[in-house]
Amino acid sequence: MNKTAIVIDDDLDSVEIFSEILEDQNISVIGKGHNGREAIDLYSEKRPDLVFLDLNMPDGTGFHAIRKIIKINDSAKIIPVTANDDYLTLEKLKELKISDVIFKPVDMDKVINLISD
Repeated sequence: MNKTAIVIDDDLDSVEIFSEILEDQNISVIGKGHNGREAIDLYSEKRPDLVFLDLNMPDGTGFHAIRKIIKINDSAKIIPVTANDDYLTLEKLKELKISDVIFKPVDMDKVINLISD
């Protein structure tokens, strides 16, 4: 059975391109969103195997969405996708026990390695 994923980013083109790449890797994208609120709602409704989300978005940041998703399922597989690789961002992710991060511009080899696990 194929893995399922939701993709959330406030950049509409990024969502579409990332979704196409995942589909090419036999990951079924079962939800797409554009802000933190939609990330939480989609996770609650769809319960995907993987969550890919941007950290800097309107209507609830990616950090807010991660906290809420973890409350729903503390073993959710969440992979942030961000251009921000500063110390504070990495520390916040570490506190949330998020170890896998994809930095923009996206390295598709890394994405493929992460979804192969």
